[in-house]
Amino acid sequence: MSAPPEVGVGLVGVGRWGRRLGAALRRAEGVRLVSCTSRSEEARSAAARELRCGVAESLEAMLDDPAVEAVVVATPNDLHEAVCVAAAERGLHVFVEKPIASDEAAAGRIVDACRAAGVTLQVGHAFRRLGSSRAVGRLLRSGALGEVVLAEATFALPGAFASGGWRASRRSLPGGPMMQLGIHHVDTLISWLGPVAAVRGSLGHVAADADIDDVAVAVLEHASGARSVVATSYVSPKAYALRLYGTHANLELRTAMEVWPQAERMDHATTLTLDRGGETRRVPFEVRDMVVDELAEFGRCVRHGSAPETGGAEGLAALRVVRSLVEAADDGRRDVELASRSGP
Repeated sequence: MSAPPEVGVGLVGVGRWGRRLGAALRRAEGVRLVSCTSRSEEARSAAARELRCGVAESLEAMLDDPAVEAVVVATPNDLHEAVCVAAAERGLHVFVEKPIASDEAAAGRIVDACRAAGVTLQVGHAFRRLGSSRAVGRLLRSGALGEVVLAEATFALPGAFASGGWRASRRSLPGGPMMQLGIHHVDTLISWLGPVAAVRGSLGHVAADADIDDVAVAVLEHASGARSVVATSYVSPKAYALRLYGTHANLELRTAMEVWPQAERMDHATTLTLDRGGETRRVPFEVRDMVVDELAEFGRCVRHGSAPETGGAEGLAALRVVRSLVEAADDGRRDVELASRSGP
């Protein structure tokens, strides 16, 4: 039996991460990068040469190309809604990089548009797909840690805040590093420990030469009763780590982030350690390319009509945690209950 034809994909947004997604599309099975587009003619032409694909002179031209069946959206957050809805209305399948949108209302409209059109919607929460992360999930399901009561997660990347850039302003990037970095940990922790019932925390501007919150801390109260602490920074050297504390054992995942932004190398630079009452051992795991993994799944979902692991509901759940923290900080409140907030 022959394999189904590859899904023709258009890439919208060719910044650093957009080009990384484009390169991963070339490595992933079942998908084919047809063309890319950007508001900048110079940027889209350069990306097309780098990625060895066609170039669409506008979003409309890409969406009307019969060779394009799906889009991968890697634009600034506040443009996600317009691109995703336009694609869905033309019957195109949608992969949108996290966060799904800049606010819950926009996210809801993306979900509704894709549902109404009957197209696949996948949100790019890739970090739960690392081989090390998958190994943690298996340990948790096996009961190796007992009941997890506490988790600590850290993500730091030094930011470049170009004047006029969307990452340099609280208005265009509310939540700063929590929206761009911490949301990865939020999604992964939800996948491990279950839904979040309440969130509290703090956003702050400490050292960045821009009008942006450059540090953020969130305390998540999971419905299970477990607590998670997510700490993020835009002004510190690269760091990525998670530590889980159970009633039987503790577990640490730590990555030497010198490899970033080469996401395909993260598992190669990661150690996973289980500590059971002073007895420490390294945990082996399968090395995975998390971005190729999610894009290959996107292709399968498009072809077979299956639901992606991180669809609209998962994207909205992670966004809701971050937006609740932002809104609480804006209002001077210490915490927000999430359980009463409406679902997708």
